[in-house]
Amino acid sequence: MKIHIKIRIDDQADAAIFRSYSGAAGKRHWDVQIEFGQLDKAWDSLIITDKTEYLDKYVDIPAVYIGKSEDVEDRMDRIYDVWPKVESEKSRRMRFERLIANLRNANNAWLYRYLLSTLIDADTDAVSFKDVSDRYVLVNNTFEHAYGKSREEMYERGSGFVLNTSGEASEDEYVLSEQDQTVLQTGQIVSYDEIINTVTGSRHYRTRKSPLIDPSGELFGIVTISEDMSEKGLMSPEVGDFLENLPFPIVICDTNFKTIKMNYSFRNQVSGSPKFDFISWKKSLKPAGEKKVNIERKCVSQEFFIDYFGKPRFFYVTENAIKDAFGNVTGYFIILRDTTIERNLEKSVLNAANADGLTGLYNRKYIVDYINNNHGKPMTLLYMDLDNFKEINERFSRSRGDEVLIKTASFIKECFPKGVAARPGGDEFAVVLDGYADKAAIEAGCILLESKIQSVFRMGGPSATISISVTESDGTVDAEELLLKGGKSMSAVKVNKRG
Repeated sequence: MKIHIKIRIDDQADAAIFRSYSGAAGKRHWDVQIEFGQLDKAWDSLIITDKTEYLDKYVDIPAVYIGKSEDVEDRMDRIYDVWPKVESEKSRRMRFERLIANLRNANNAWLYRYLLSTLIDADTDAVSFKDVSDRYVLVNNTFEHAYGKSREEMYERGSGFVLNTSGEASEDEYVLSEQDQTVLQTGQIVSYDEIINTVTGSRHYRTRKSPLIDPSGELFGIVTISEDMSEKGLMSPEVGDFLENLPFPIVICDTNFKTIKMNYSFRNQVSGSPKFDFISWKKSLKPAGEKKVNIERKCVSQEFFIDYFGKPRFFYVTENAIKDAFGNVTGYFIILRDTTIERNLEKSVLNAANADGLTGLYNRKYIVDYINNNHGKPMTLLYMDLDNFKEINERFSRSRGDEVLIKTASFIKECFPKGVAARPGGDEFAVVLDGYADKAAIEAGCILLESKIQSVFRMGGPSATISISVTESDGTVDAEELLLKGGKSMSAVKVNKRG
């Protein structure tokens, strides 16, 4: 760091002395830059002048005044030193050399403190310096963040205040710990493990305390370096190798669910970004099951699904707490199990159990369960039967009859899209509509259905029509009774059509 000195004097003898320190002649002072003339800019270090007007013009820059001290008594707050107007060249040079030495020492003191602060702030461990009376002198950024206080707040405060995350001083603020006393008594480095309460919760630290000794051999303080081991085990290569070989997606997070590690399955199936935000991703999922919480194991499990290219993809997500040897939670490992195939298979099995194998409509079992499960709710039953279906089977084969049944089922879903359509058996169909009958809408649907069925057959040949009955229920009638009433009403409709 350069020492900048600006000279503005009238005395030629002094000017000659100072000029001998500038330019090539002054190379022995490599860190000193001396300039003469007008003060045209603010200099970082010092002004030497015999003009009081320059003291008033540059009030923010320290100055050495050459002259009588009584001339600058009212400016002493910004005067670095006062030199006599007249003295020998040897004395003047001695003063100047001492001035440079003092400025250099001040610069070096600032530089060394700056380098020390920069160095410890670059360290991810918590570092602190304190004197033998338990007064903190300097801490680094990690230490500040751990205890939620600035270094200015902690300066010359004791452990009772500094280590108390509530921010209040204890009754005995300045108390040396057992380890501090051991360091001061033995003058040796002490290492140990400890659990410390920080603003982010309990953390497992591996701490080293070292004595600070002055040139006379006297202990004047302690430096403490604490390495946070809470998540160190999760970062080990062994853990990484183990994760990579697991066949299911897994991600390890810290106590704030910030991603630490993820395996190949996770990167391949979910996300490969090192900035993967588990909390945001979880919020994008939709619950597909009830949350299960194991308080003793600190484990939470739940099934979710997410839209994946237009189709649902299911995940069973398990969040397991990771504890250290002291029982403190140091992070979480999240296991994802893709249950999409299971859910699709389950759906297929349920569809097979509840669906008619030929038409794809619900079967009698499902329609009975549906009516009974909605007990107490008003509903309308449309009971249907194909007319002349037996003749079609006998004249055109059963395959033609099956084709008519399949198309009829498709037409029913088109004409009554809001209803639950089923094939109770044979050539009979049923549709359950929520609420009481909307007669106009039902009549329009029946007319459309009749015309669609007629379109299947050729003109002049055998064809089938459909008989439809409408039965309302207030929800107090069970399914078998409602279907029986619907069937009887449909038979009456069929008889009337024949008449």
